[in-house]
Amino acid sequence: MKEQTFNKIFNAFLLVGMTACVTISCILNLGKPDARTALTILSAVGALMGVVSVVLSANGNLLTFVFGLIDVCIYSYTLLDQNVPMTLGLHILYFLPMEFIGFFGWRKRGATVKKAVKARRLPARGWLNVGVLLVAVYAAVLGLAWLIARWQGHIDWARMAFDSAVTTANIVALVLMAKAYMDQWYLWTLVNISSIVLWIIILSSGEGSSYTVVQLFKYIFYLLNGLNAIRIWKRLSLEGESEGLDK
Repeated sequence: MKEQTFNKIFNAFLLVGMTACVTISCILNLGKPDARTALTILSAVGALMGVVSVVLSANGNLLTFVFGLIDVCIYSYTLLDQNVPMTLGLHILYFLPMEFIGFFGWRKRGATVKKAVKARRLPARGWLNVGVLLVAVYAAVLGLAWLIARWQGHIDWARMAFDSAVTTANIVALVLMAKAYMDQWYLWTLVNISSIVLWIIILSSGEGSSYTVVQLFKYIFYLLNGLNAIRIWKRLSLEGESEGLDK
């Protein structure tokens, strides 16, 4: 009971905190002369759907993929408007189908709206496979980033290496999430810490805006949620092992 009470209070803190940040940012952006009202409000809704999705994911709730799908669709539309084809392609060709794969994968492992998924942990050989996958995906992403940078006529190896590492961690972590592995949260923690560092650098360089501040707070909330998820999913994985669902 104490754990359930803590989770409810903690989840409420994350949702209320992020809602406040998004609302304030939305109001500030709408006050600008060149504000695009519909797109600004739509982006705010998408950000909130993303927060709801990760909170539900931390608790092993199947609805995480429903809200995640809404978030991906909205974010993909904003990316289309901003003319960033590579990131748009990643969301449409990878993140979007993974929401469906994860949904049906979790259902097979007992997840419902009211019942948490039966999680599992990676064995030693599983970690070896994940390591190989990380290296392979990183090489592919970095190579693609280099080709794009070369085509644009400006190569920044430090930024490419950092961006490629974060993208790779996102891709592999989502695979582990769809397969209900508890170990996904270690990768999400690295992603969130890296993203916090990135947005702090942007703010300190003077390039930031109210939207940048929201992104910083979003990943801070994501980090807190992820750390809590590690605790929850350790218990869920033990329950999965006890019921013979660790395979």
